[in-house]
Amino acid sequence: MESDGNIARISFESRTRNVRNITFITFFIRNLRFKCKRCATFCCKLGGPTLSLKDVERLRKAGYKEVEFLDGAHGSLKNKADSSCVFLQLDKERRFYECSVYDSRPAFCRLYPFHFEKISSSSFMLKILPCRGINRRYGELVDERFVIVHLLDTVRDLCF
Repeated sequence: MESDGNIARISFESRTRNVRNITFITFFIRNLRFKCKRCATFCCKLGGPTLSLKDVERLRKAGYKEVEFLDGAHGSLKNKADSSCVFLQLDKERRFYECSVYDSRPAFCRLYPFHFEKISSSSFMLKILPCRGINRRYGELVDERFVIVHLLDTVRDLCF
């Protein structure tokens, strides 16, 4: 894998503001696979991400008060004393981690271990962050379908 973490360049049509469709994807890395191990090693234990206004609203709608989850000084998700996310829970019986707000989790969490870097108003670089779920034998292939099904809506929320 390239050291810069670039997986693909993604371009969107730019004619409408509300709906952005992918016009093309150029993959730099082929046969990359991903399957979450539910280890929470990198994604949930290294400090909370900065929250967007949509993230805060999503958590409010889920019934949480800002004082419970928002670190007001930094605009980020609060952490426990050990730097893990306030919503991270260990299922001791099954020995894996769970997110108590999974359906309402912030955009950064929805995308992890993937990250989008804006190149222009209509294109982004898909990058990869450290994660133990990368190139798992039974992982899902990271291809155009994966991007559309798992990442595209969140990117639209963040960027358009």
